[in-house]
Amino acid sequence: MSNALSAILIFGATGLASWLLARPAAWLGRRLGVVDHPGKRRTKRRPIPTTGGFVVFLAIVGALLVTLRIHGSVEPEIAAKLAVLMAGGGAVVILGMLDDKLNLSPQMKLGAQIAVAVAMAAGGVGIDRMRFLFGPAIDVGWFGYPLTVFWFVGFMNAINLIDGLDGLASGIAAIAAGGLVAVGIINQNPILYLMAAGMVGATLGFLIHNFSKGNIYLGDAGSMVLGFFLAGGAIIGAYGDGASNALLVGAACMVVPAFDVVTSILRRRRAQRGIMTADRSHIHHRLIRFGLHPKAAVVILWGVTVFFGGQMLGFIAPHGIFYIVTSYVVAALVVNEISKQHRKNVRTINSNLGRDLIDLIGVGSDASEDDGDEMSLHELIVAQIRREAHHRKLARREVRGPLPARGRPRDERPGADASGDQGPARPSGGEGEGEE
Repeated sequence: MSNALSAILIFGATGLASWLLARPAAWLGRRLGVVDHPGKRRTKRRPIPTTGGFVVFLAIVGALLVTLRIHGSVEPEIAAKLAVLMAGGGAVVILGMLDDKLNLSPQMKLGAQIAVAVAMAAGGVGIDRMRFLFGPAIDVGWFGYPLTVFWFVGFMNAINLIDGLDGLASGIAAIAAGGLVAVGIINQNPILYLMAAGMVGATLGFLIHNFSKGNIYLGDAGSMVLGFFLAGGAIIGAYGDGASNALLVGAACMVVPAFDVVTSILRRRRAQRGIMTADRSHIHHRLIRFGLHPKAAVVILWGVTVFFGGQMLGFIAPHGIFYIVTSYVVAALVVNEISKQHRKNVRTINSNLGRDLIDLIGVGSDASEDDGDEMSLHELIVAQIRREAHHRKLARREVRGPLPARGRPRDERPGADASGDQGPARPSGGEGEGEE
């Protein structure tokens, strides 16, 4: 069986498994009480199961096992790395499920994440060579240990923090895994693209339930395990690759979550709050406040991820012009949607471009930093729906024009002159009737 066909089969099998397992996992989550309760940072008014992460984990582990089965002659060192990665993924899922059930403190969760990352570095799943965009690859030596810990913890928390709307985190993870598939094909690394194809399938199978209906969530277990496997997959994919292409593409696809993490830290420091304090001013919240529908906000952030991932692939691929052109087409569509919404804002709330851009990138002062004035996510969505309805009402008025006033005197009707002559008579019947 060819590697290409194997990748397609792994993608299809993991996607189907994830899609089929999501419904019973949601039922089990409700029975066990592993649910996300309504709150100010939630869109739903009913408890939603958070067992989607276990489904994604099982599907990805299945893909890794099949990958090892297909490549029975794989290097022992690579096989050992994959085994360590699967064990680490299990630990992350357990940590996430405990957090979903017991609401662990941020310090405890971060400490456990660091412990898992240290175990990965000690187990051989670590960064030993790095290459910047231009220049030779260099051996990082002992610095590879803290770099590996930062890489794993950064990915886990970036995906975890961006998981605020249905389909957002899982969609970004699917795009990042798709970028790793492309790197595996470019580098002729079947281990990487088989493993990444399983990640894409597992994520998309879950995404069908999550994005369209929102009847099951990833939970902390799912968002952290996606970040963990993306980080580990990029490290293993870069093994023996002097260019470290998998690391570069993985980092590029994390631009949106990384940007959100940085702006969140700066925003909370400016407000003199703890950097782990939750709020409703993440990038997806700002897009909704800007006036976009939640699903439109998710798609736009997917598009931004595609742009940065495509740009990086364009630099490393032999025929990179395809990736670069595609990413610019996606960027043009994103800019067009932002421009359309800005024009709506001008008509409905007298907004201006400078203020909109400052609010979107999160560098200005935000009134919502005051906890007392901060709107819940549900209230943000309701306000967005009302603004959109107001815009449609204005648009209908402009199309129809001002309605004629009732009770207008006979001599003031259109076509009447001062003498009372009301001009030529109109046909009394349908089209073409009444004329000789």
